Amino acid sequence: MRQLMAIAVFTLLLFGCSSSRLVDEYVNSESPNFQTSKVMVVGLTPDSVLQRQFEYSLVKALEAEKVIAVKSVDYFQSTFNENNQSEENLITLENELLNAGFDAVLFSKITGQESKVTIGQSYRNLKKSFETFSDYYNENKPVYGNPQTEDYPVYNTETSLYCLCPGKEQDLIWRGKIDIVNPPAAASTIRDYVKTLVHRLKKNNLLKVK
Repeated sequence: MRQLMAIAVFTLLLFGCSSSRLVDEYVNSESPNFQTSKVMVVGLTPDSVLQRQFEYSLVKALEAEKVIAVKSVDYFQSTFNENNQSEENLITLENELLNAGFDAVLFSKITGQESKVTIGQSYRNLKKSFETFSDYYNENKPVYGNPQTEDYPVYNTETSLYCLCPGKEQDLIWRGKIDIVNPPAAASTIRDYVKTLVHRLKKNNLLKVK
């Protein structure tokens, strides 16, 4: 029992520091030496305000690492998200970015949402053994009429870094899946997310520091 409580406390401390955590990542082993020095940042969201906030924060964080980064909301006349991009348009866009000196494009998007139960609720569920259906129903009956359930939202996100390499198709260099746990205000959520994202890019040696 003490071991279970110790794990619970450790988990609270671990996730209390940030609303974002990496849950999975892929690194292209066939491009081990790739490092981006000029990257286009694209936030894929229908919320233009949120897109601008995210791209601004990520560009500033990358610039702090001496990497040239450009917001898609500033570079394109219309938002990248609104364009119905055909294969031909994408090739034209790639050539345009190559001519402008870009060597990578980074896309971020929310892929889903789920609910998690708090540690306290999970602990109470583990602690009790319900022998019959009626026991379980009677124990959980207050939940049906209680709007303040002990759960919290988790947003699943995905960020992909593509190489703009002449002579190659848009190679996927890195992809990371980051969960945003019980997000606070938008500004602090974006700050935590960007911090986690940049940390992983640096950890995988994907940023070319000048």
